Amino acid sequence: MPSKLRPTSFSSPSPSPSRSSSPASGSATPTRSPSLPPQTQASASSSTKRPRDDADTFDAGASKRPKRAAATGETPPSAAELYKQQNAVGLQDTHSARTGDMSSLRTTQDTPQDGLNLLAHVGSQAKDKKGLFYEGSVERRGLGPQQVLTAVPDRDKGEHTNVFKGMTQGEPSSTKYQKNLGTADGDTPYEILHGMGHGEGGKKTQSAQNLASASHGANTAMIPADKAISGNPDILVDTRFNVRPGTHRAESVDQTFFHKDRPTEPIFQQRIDGDLPKVTTSQYKQLQKDAEFLKDRERLSAAVDLLNLKDGGKG
Repeated sequence: MPSKLRPTSFSSPSPSPSRSSSPASGSATPTRSPSLPPQTQASASSSTKRPRDDADTFDAGASKRPKRAAATGETPPSAAELYKQQNAVGLQDTHSARTGDMSSLRTTQDTPQDGLNLLAHVGSQAKDKKGLFYEGSVERRGLGPQQVLTAVPDRDKGEHTNVFKGMTQGEPSSTKYQKNLGTADGDTPYEILHGMGHGEGGKKTQSAQNLASASHGANTAMIPADKAISGNPDILVDTRFNVRPGTHRAESVDQTFFHKDRPTEPIFQQRIDGDLPKVTTSQYKQLQKDAEFLKDRERLSAAVDLLNLKDGGKG
């Protein structure tokens, strides 16, 4: 396949993920790079008269409770409403292929200062040798090449937090964990990231080997490509975290996909800054555009067939 390289300000060309060929040099490996991410600030609605503590505000409001809505015949909350309520009370979002428009939920509006903010972030990272500028040794963490499942059952939304809590000896918050380490980048929010999203691999993705702490922006930058391959069993996911030794902090993320018939040649690869700021709306749209080709299963298969024919066999 022809290479379609579109580098983005907050990611760098990914190195070859422990494989014989790299997207930076292979003409048959279209590479995509990420961009800056954001987060929507939303507040949970509440119409109840009795006071509630913060932990209970998630399902506040009679019409916003799924079970009560079903019992009373009211319209249950949409996925977007539930997402906003979760964020409002600090429940961490998990990295997985999702339905709906993530741009409206996870991005921030474009502003004239975006360019300057980007330069300031890159300069700070370079000075502190963090994220894409980290020069120390790293531990590569991930599940290895995994085939995308055609469908996965609904996940236990708290399982990844419980696993992460065990990894950190009791700290369930990714942001607090980074602050305690002294590695948090300013006011950047951090999340518990899945290397292979639950929507791609199901239960096996809820393991310590597939989890790490990185920014909200890094999590957002992974979503467009994951949504594009969702349910396609022809794709192998080999996304890895570059973790600072002795911690669960990912300095960067190497998001890599292969076609099952060409398992040594990435068809998509990007390296994402582990401290990536919140993504803007326009940046997210660019990420979607970069991953668009992954949605066309027939063209991908046809391209692989041509390569196999040319090589006289499978790659």
